[in-house]
Amino acid sequence: MDFRTLLGLLVLTLTLGLLAPAAARDLERETASLLYEPDEVVTAMRTPEPALESPAIMTVLTREQIRALGVRTLPELLEFVPGFVPQRSVAGDWWPGPRGLLDSNRNFMVMVDGLSINNQFLSSPYWTYDLLDLSRFSRIEIMRGPGSALYGATAFLAVINCLTDPHPAVDGTLRTTIGTFNTRGIGLDRVFQAGRTRFDLRLSGSSSDGQSRFVPRDLYGNAGLTHDGFTKRDLLLKVSDPRGWTFLAHHVEGHREGYLGYSDNLNDQTFFRRSNDLFSLRYQRNLADGGELSATVFHNRFSDSEEAQIFPPGYTDPAGVLFPSGARGLSLSRDAATSVSLHWQAPRSRRHRWSAGAEVTAIDLAESAVHASLAFPTDPSRLAFLPGAYPPPERASNRSFTLQDDIDLGQTTRLVIGARQDHHSQYGHAFSPRVGLIHRWSARWTGKLLYGCAFRNPSFFERNSNPTLAPEHINTWETQLVGELANGWLTKVNLFSNRLTDRIESTVTTEACVNVDQTRFDGLELEVRKRFRASQELFANVSTVRRRQITRPEAIFPLLPHNKLNFGYSCRVAGFDTTIWGNFTSKWNRNVADPRPPLPGFRQIHLTVQKTGFPGLGDRVLLRVRNLLNRSFAYPPGVPGTLSLDDYPQPGREMSLEFSWDL
Repeated sequence: MDFRTLLGLLVLTLTLGLLAPAAARDLERETASLLYEPDEVVTAMRTPEPALESPAIMTVLTREQIRALGVRTLPELLEFVPGFVPQRSVAGDWWPGPRGLLDSNRNFMVMVDGLSINNQFLSSPYWTYDLLDLSRFSRIEIMRGPGSALYGATAFLAVINCLTDPHPAVDGTLRTTIGTFNTRGIGLDRVFQAGRTRFDLRLSGSSSDGQSRFVPRDLYGNAGLTHDGFTKRDLLLKVSDPRGWTFLAHHVEGHREGYLGYSDNLNDQTFFRRSNDLFSLRYQRNLADGGELSATVFHNRFSDSEEAQIFPPGYTDPAGVLFPSGARGLSLSRDAATSVSLHWQAPRSRRHRWSAGAEVTAIDLAESAVHASLAFPTDPSRLAFLPGAYPPPERASNRSFTLQDDIDLGQTTRLVIGARQDHHSQYGHAFSPRVGLIHRWSARWTGKLLYGCAFRNPSFFERNSNPTLAPEHINTWETQLVGELANGWLTKVNLFSNRLTDRIESTVTTEACVNVDQTRFDGLELEVRKRFRASQELFANVSTVRRRQITRPEAIFPLLPHNKLNFGYSCRVAGFDTTIWGNFTSKWNRNVADPRPPLPGFRQIHLTVQKTGFPGLGDRVLLRVRNLLNRSFAYPPGVPGTLSLDDYPQPGREMSLEFSWDL
């Protein structure tokens, strides 16, 4: 679909919307408000508790708020959240950069209904978390700071919990999307009931040709067009029974071309295929004494393949070997984690409320191999196994025990003390404590003082390059002040200080990963929100990070911008709900291997317009315009000196229309 066609359809849509009567939806408007926050969260303690008094730094966004922001993926959502500066790697994968630390995706955890979807090959949600369809989640809870005291390894700097609706209404929705770059999408949500059992089925799929870019000269001197096309599918089935049983099945898969500029090759012969399958069965019982008991069986399976053109036709390697038809490679990995867990929460007894949990996990790297045609210069279709390029298949296990006490120190003060003990079959014991002190200073102000430790074991991939790697550890102090300034200005102020030891610095495949002795950094996150009238809101947040010490400079990855500003405005006019917001960062510093001046920071403006009650076109229509004022923008390179020093451009202005009908 070209720009003129989409613009004409937009004008027609807005005209019909002005003629249609505005629907009364005060409740929906309130939950879509970017000032609204749910009363309860579950990620900070594993059980529902007051959001304001949770022992963690939390950001919670509802389905309606995510829709109002116009974001489609988790990386786009993290652009809005304080403390994250998402960057796209040379391979086109999103790295979230939580709190100033950029090292692929191995320092945070993504969960669906409290179940981790991190893969085992890289110990991260790398390659699949950006494929999730956010419309299927009732809310997303983002916990910044260490989470190992509850969730173990890889809950290092952040935990992102995507929560489905616990009590979905029996109804349905059909959605279609069209947009620039030949973007197309369709989705179906349907909830039905059979007896006392409720079935929640959600299907979606989307594809795009992506932005075309003319490359005047790639790594091998060739010129031509490269694209950023993709296809992805998402399936979720949740079966719940009032007797306490819940079954969840979730499948997500993505196929895409080699990213623009990847290895400075045109990459019309490079394709990525990734998929993730999650299955769980949970039983929860409320005990007669007011306690709670739950048991969960969980299986998460990940699969990845990368088919790539290593050399173009006519290439001669440094040894003088000619590849007249080029060379090709195929990388494969497949892993799984299966766990059984128990969680018990006691009733409150005087000042104390104890909870305990235990978990046993079996880890299986079932397949891991790289094949290439390097041994057959005249036949790129003949692939041979490359020993040592990927780790060999192997198995591991982990056992853990968690204990927490929620102590009531009075009507206005609460103390949470907890710890988790992990024992990994390869890395031994790890102890992760945490302490949270929460105090209500007044009816308008609440303060938190938090301390926590987290760890991350080396992944299979990292350990293959350096078997002597030690686990990473982090100690974090955090404080938060939440309240209301004069005239209704809602405010959150967060201060944090991190000390990392044995940080693992990732490098390219042919070089060993290394432990960096120590890294210290601290930062500030400030959020303000204000409702001027019932239909007008202003919101903003600022993040800044100061690196105080690093034992060894980052020689591979570029330094993140240390400052980020988001601000936006939303209103309702003539029945149209409109949100416009921007994401701005300071300059992008090059890394030590790149002598060029810093790149300009992000300058992104996004626009979302929603309308309910269109005659014939749909029950709801949503217009998304990303990068409203940009035609394109760039990120710094990922591996200078090994690949080329290119500034990898991202898609510029993107427009899409989503139509939805109630079934």
